Amino acid sequence: MRGLFRGILYCSLWYGSIVAGFLFIACPLLPLLLISPPKFRKCGDLLFSCWELYPAALMELLGMKVVVSGDHISPDDSAILVMNHRTRVDWNFLWGAMYQACMPHVGAHKLKFILKDPIRHIPGPGWIMQMNGFLYITRHWEEDQGRLSRSLDYLIALGCRTQLLIFPEGTDLTLSSKERSDKYASKHGLLKYNYTLHPKTTGFTYLARHLQESNYLDAVYDLTIGYPDNIPQSEVDLVSGKLPNEVHFLIKRVPASDIPRDELSLRRWLEEKWIQKEEVLKQFSQKKCFSAEPWPRASRMPLRIALVFWTLLIGSSVILILTSSFFQLWTVVHVLLFISLSLFTTGFSQLEMGWYWRWKTQISEKKRS
Repeated sequence: MRGLFRGILYCSLWYGSIVAGFLFIACPLLPLLLISPPKFRKCGDLLFSCWELYPAALMELLGMKVVVSGDHISPDDSAILVMNHRTRVDWNFLWGAMYQACMPHVGAHKLKFILKDPIRHIPGPGWIMQMNGFLYITRHWEEDQGRLSRSLDYLIALGCRTQLLIFPEGTDLTLSSKERSDKYASKHGLLKYNYTLHPKTTGFTYLARHLQESNYLDAVYDLTIGYPDNIPQSEVDLVSGKLPNEVHFLIKRVPASDIPRDELSLRRWLEEKWIQKEEVLKQFSQKKCFSAEPWPRASRMPLRIALVFWTLLIGSSVILILTSSFFQLWTVVHVLLFISLSLFTTGFSQLEMGWYWRWKTQISEKKRS
């Protein structure tokens, strides 16, 4: 029963903070997009970075310890982050790792995920991730290549030093996905993995080549996640209280100068990283840690401030939705807006990018005249 209470409390506050942030902070920023897309993107990134402290604070409050070792992540790097996908909810624990990895620059990074397109339709999380410029892919390469190209060109044009997270395995590690991975390995004469899946190299290779050609890649970060005890495979496990006591991350920074530049070498480089990752996770399964000397705990004060702020924001949202006709109307209008965007467009972020280029053209024409 205690585990169920922890799970429901964690998921309720986590989801509530997203909805509250969407209604109270993100939606009021929408007019700024029409005035200045660059300022809108800066404010949006700052908002999301501040929100990332809240799930990290919730994990600490409910006794989930995030242990990080390896290299720090520089928030000034334009980088690609590659990570194994042990469960569907790995990304949920990444916030705690990013908080420690980017210290002392709290809230300075601009982490964006590359996710499956259906995720953008999820009410609340999908909408706020669209507004934060997350990249969504459909698994149809011709469509995905265009989306990735437009997104990268937009970030480069803004001068945004972004950290892009991609799960090269494409899905989480389950019995069925492992069977598919083993079949692929047998067909191509490769090793069969027990702790990872064989990575798909197309998306990573395209990201790296595009950024390299634009002279906009500073590093690739190789992240490995491991669970020494409870392994929550899905969102249902989180709600039911199957929360891990510890989540471990190992981070290795590879500077751009050490990253191959041709496509074939990039594919081989990523495959070699996964061979190494498989061995690291094999040792982790025995030792239950990546390093005997993990990083010391980061400052707790920002987490405490985030815990108070976002919890109060959740409470305020609930009260206003129940008592304020204006806020009820505000909620309905923006919910309908984002449902429409999800159903009839390729996403808010794609519209944002399209408007940016029109806005930039208008600004240039005004300067010439």
